[in-house]
Amino acid sequence: MPGQSETKGRPTPKRAEARKARRAPAKGKQASTAQRERNRTERQRALEALRTGDERYLPPRDAGPERRLARDVVDSRFTLGQIFMVLIFVAFIGGAIIANRTVNIASNYVGLVALTLIVIDCARTGRAAKAAVIEKYGASAATGISSYAFMRAMLPRRLRKPPPKVRRGGTPL
Repeated sequence: MPGQSETKGRPTPKRAEARKARRAPAKGKQASTAQRERNRTERQRALEALRTGDERYLPPRDAGPERRLARDVVDSRFTLGQIFMVLIFVAFIGGAIIANRTVNIASNYVGLVALTLIVIDCARTGRAAKAAVIEKYGASAATGISSYAFMRAMLPRRLRKPPPKVRRGGTPL
């Protein structure tokens, strides 16, 4: 017959079943389970991006071209923060293990001077990164860049996440 259409191949759903299918899990166990799963996959993607340096999935703390430039400025130079742990370990050995009073006092002073020099060097690196960001992207984009660069400069090069893309002595991109 010309007025009839072909069958759809499945039974028409009951009204209650159709409503359940349309309804998104807004409350209850299903919604919280789905939200937890989405959060978990997003965190895994961000952690993998930190390991590999994939710019698309970096967490907000590291995302953006301004942060990338700050990372490149820090990674292109040698900072005293890279040897921070070694200096503190040497000061600890001199102060705690060796029983000579003169060595203890000298190691305390060495540790204090090393810590002061490290903070000054990292602050200088942070200001240089901020100046580079201001020069390239403007003052509004430089919010929080100096502290971000300071913290990155304190870490040994191998422990930096995302990994360095610029060689020491190279030019920032």
